[in-house]
Amino acid sequence: MPIAINGSGTITPTSAVQPTGSILQVVNVTSTTTASNLTETYADTGLTATISISAGSNVLILTSQQLDVTRASSTDARGAVKLLRGSTDIFAPGNNKSFGIEGASGNLSLFMCMTFAFLDTGASTGSNTYKTQFRITSAGSGHKIRINDDSGKSTITLLEVAG
Repeated sequence: MPIAINGSGTITPTSAVQPTGSILQVVNVTSTTTASNLTETYADTGLTATISISAGSNVLILTSQQLDVTRASSTDARGAVKLLRGSTDIFAPGNNKSFGIEGASGNLSLFMCMTFAFLDTGASTGSNTYKTQFRITSAGSGHKIRINDDSGKSTITLLEVAG
C-alpha cells in the first residue's frame, strides 16, 4: 500500500483505507531537562507528548524511557513513576513502588532506566496528551528522586495504530 510521510512524521495514506495494525502516526519527544522531587506527592517529570487520534476504533502504543536516580541516607531508597493521559492515571505501579532498594545500610543511590510499553485502548478521537509523573515513596532522611540527572535523556514515543 503506497504511503507518503510528511516532514512532521505523520503518515498520509494514498488510499482510502489502512489495514488493521497499520501505523498511522508517530510522535516522538525527547527531554534533557532535569527534574527533582523530594516529596511523596507525584510531580511532572517534564516528559509530555500530544497526539491527535483520527478514529475511535484506533489504539495507541506508547513507549517511554526515563533515566531515574533515587537517593536516601537511610536503609531504603524507593521511587514511583506513573503514566497519565490528560489528568487520568492509565498506569500506576502497584503499592506505589516502581523501583528501589530496601534493607541496605548507609547512604544509597540507585541509578536506572525506567522503561514503559503501554497499549492505550481508551484514547478518544482528537487530541490526547500523555505525560509521566514521579515521587519518592518515603520522605525524610535525605530521600530524593531525579529524572535526567547528569545531562541524561528521556523519550516518549506515541504510535497511532489502525483498529
